[in-house]
Amino acid sequence: MNNPTRLDHAIAALQAETGLQVTHLQDADTAHASGAAPDGWLGIAPPGAPPVRFALDIRPVDRHQTLSAIHTRTQHRPEPLLLVAPYLTAEGARQCRSLGLNFIDEAGNAYINTPGCFVLVSGKPRREPAHPVGRYKALTPAGLRIVFALLTQPRLLAAPYREIAAAAGVALGSVGDVLADLQARGHLALTEPRRLLAPDALQEEWATHFPVKLRPRLHARRFTATARDWWKGQDLQALHAAWGGEVAAHHLTGYLEPERVTLYTAAPDALILKHRLRPDPHGDIEILSPFWPLAPEGEAGSATVPPLLVYADLMASSDPRNIDTAQHIRTQYLARHPDAQDLS
Repeated sequence: MNNPTRLDHAIAALQAETGLQVTHLQDADTAHASGAAPDGWLGIAPPGAPPVRFALDIRPVDRHQTLSAIHTRTQHRPEPLLLVAPYLTAEGARQCRSLGLNFIDEAGNAYINTPGCFVLVSGKPRREPAHPVGRYKALTPAGLRIVFALLTQPRLLAAPYREIAAAAGVALGSVGDVLADLQARGHLALTEPRRLLAPDALQEEWATHFPVKLRPRLHARRFTATARDWWKGQDLQALHAAWGGEVAAHHLTGYLEPERVTLYTAAPDALILKHRLRPDPHGDIEILSPFWPLAPEGEAGSATVPPLLVYADLMASSDPRNIDTAQHIRTQYLARHPDAQDLS
């Protein structure tokens, strides 16, 4: 069960607001036709009617786009879904009602629409934690580096803070604050071994904030090449570089013919000289500094940056081709499961 404390708070708030009888079905069979297990089951009994059995999806909702994504992924489930969130604003409740997405939160806000039972509560203020912590530390530049390391190298979840800091390239003191923020917002269970509770939601959060908070710090420079297809057949590992954006998507999916070239490298001079790249503020080649360790020369390593970064690069563009390809990468590379492998 993902974050049972959050569920208990949401159940108590729903009962206080509505008087409905709510039962946490802890021992219910969690398998269903899609092969993926929900976060648990809840029975809600309308007055004078048998209880309705809901599959639970417990996750934070920081942006309204998350609601649409949840609805899209679950609309074909055989049983009704109930989203359990820390808090949804009145606008979030309105969007849930528009989507037909049932939800409850810890403040008592709720939307439930099933035969014989209709509940709509919105506008209740956020429930403040008993012990406030630094919020959104995971969305600072250092925090985004740490989250990227955890998402692309799941083994780090069980690693000491010092190893996490080294992998993310941040100060050791940053790690504890970021993990506490992730735990407070329902992304991380700090019980041993640590585990991510909703990695898909955290991926979306990271991809949303990376272009605004971290990418501007990567010393981006633009260039133009003499040949448009200069990038084809190049071995970047010897140049301590990796493809990002459209070229990486081309390598990962074969689905996109690149129009713009994105590279991540800490030592661009050799590459610039070799391919006679000319500085051009409007050029279609962008070179950025990496914020994670690239594979050393001679070691096995990918020609592309991790798929999560490719996804973020594509989603940050306004090109419909890139957005479409990003969804292919999400489906093929970012769908997580219990035995997920490192993506770096």
